[in-house]
Amino acid sequence: MRTPPRPITQAQIARKAGISQAAVSAILSGTGGGTLTVSDETRQRVLAIAEKLGYVSRKTASRAGSNTRNVLIVCPQGPRQATNEEWIENTYQTLMGKVLTTASQQLNEQDFTLSVFHLGESTRLTQWLAESDVRGVLWHAADTDTALLHWVASRVPLVLLNRERRSATPMDVVSIDQEMNIRMAAEHLWSLGHRRIATFGHCPDNSFFRARVNAWRQFTEERDIRNYTEFQKISDASDRPALEKVDEIIATWKNLGTDAPTALITSDVFALPLLHRAAIAGIAVPRQLSVVGIDNTSACPLMTPALTSLDQPFEEMTRVAVDLLLHRMAGSAGGDSPSQNVRIAPRLVIRRSVHDLSARPPATTARTTARPRAATTT
Repeated sequence: MRTPPRPITQAQIARKAGISQAAVSAILSGTGGGTLTVSDETRQRVLAIAEKLGYVSRKTASRAGSNTRNVLIVCPQGPRQATNEEWIENTYQTLMGKVLTTASQQLNEQDFTLSVFHLGESTRLTQWLAESDVRGVLWHAADTDTALLHWVASRVPLVLLNRERRSATPMDVVSIDQEMNIRMAAEHLWSLGHRRIATFGHCPDNSFFRARVNAWRQFTEERDIRNYTEFQKISDASDRPALEKVDEIIATWKNLGTDAPTALITSDVFALPLLHRAAIAGIAVPRQLSVVGIDNTSACPLMTPALTSLDQPFEEMTRVAVDLLLHRMAGSAGGDSPSQNVRIAPRLVIRRSVHDLSARPPATTARTTARPRAATTT
């Protein structure tokens, strides 16, 4: 009879990493090291070595006979800590609520329990996975370090939500098409005669916001129109309060005079206060400045004028992600089957914040394109 291989120990990992076993134990248990000082570089190296050697903790090994059916969803920290603006956090919590409610209902139907982990201290996540009977992970935290994702994916089925896959590790990804957000907004404005269009509000440190920037750059090159990079420079100052940025947007728009854009595309967290601040500044929306938002938050139809916005199908995105995870956990998709990258299209909800300039002669020759499907509300 063939003797089964002995399990990999923390002592072996310590020798391979060239550090103490106590430090390895602290990293793998997620305790943060106690009085030990463990750098992030060392933590990532230890996790990579543990993954390569096939290390499995005792508690993880004991899960094979467990009847617990638990799925973990990893969420980013809310934005309030960084911005100190409650209205932005409320918007974030509303969108996250759609994800959590949809995932919980769908998993409950399959007798799974959903647990929520807010990603602030990544070392504690390893402890969660080591000590809990987690069968799969939904990952909604954007731009996490690759080593941590590798570590999680090596232990349980993992599906990424609303983020870009940035490594070669096979992972299922389900996201809202951020390029389509910009494309649909821009095509709508173009169809109504707008040729001077600007975008604003894309954080340079966020992968799907970078996708929006790239989509906008491509659109301006295709149509040979001005990019209005001066507005994007205001966006890049990520440490400044949102309302301060909105006021600078208005000041920049005024300073441009007759060269000012006739339309602006931005996230609802900027578009909504922009409508208010523009009215105070004496700018008529939409006659002087049209605005298209992204997110279609609950306040959009309540504004004056009601805000045209791109609805983000978070519920559909979550349902697809949970379906993929259930298949992976059941083994029906096969461990060697190709990973999937699913993009969900947004939906344009037309209201009253865009002025129709199509009766005027266009400033440049429009290229024939199909107008995106849109939902119209009052």
